[in-house]
Amino acid sequence: MKRLNFLYGDQRIELQVLPEGNGWRVILPDGSEHQVSEIHIGEDGSMRLRTATGVWRLFFHQSGNEIALSYQGRVYAFRSAVSGTAPAHHSTAEGMLSAPMPGLIRKVLVQVGEAVEAGQPLIVLEAMKTEQTLRAPYAGVVRALTCREGEVVQEGTLLVEIE
Repeated sequence: MKRLNFLYGDQRIELQVLPEGNGWRVILPDGSEHQVSEIHIGEDGSMRLRTATGVWRLFFHQSGNEIALSYQGRVYAFRSAVSGTAPAHHSTAEGMLSAPMPGLIRKVLVQVGEAVEAGQPLIVLEAMKTEQTLRAPYAGVVRALTCREGEVVQEGTLLVEIE
């Protein structure tokens, strides 16, 4: 489970995201739960979320640690806040690879239990319309994958653990 914390004005908002099947279960601050089976980030600054009840289309603009979402004619501005479940940064020396910036997981190139070599590509992260390949800091075995293709991650989110 990941906890995403945001500030909306002076209010702290926490979302919980749990991988489930081929998608995610998202728990909003009001306790309501939504199954998200697909997330698509368009080149036009749109985000399409497919849920059991339909497709939500949001437009967004990200600048630094702020993101503005436009939904049904209203604009909502959020700032990222420190996550409550894990440290904001992980050391690659400890075998924990985290997102260097907010972005979309475009490709996951390894599986749990797979042996990897130093420098081997693990994840392809798309940020600001460019792709960045995240590589193994050293040889080892993938102990955990905490992301999946199509997932939007924040800077500092733990992605892969290698032992």
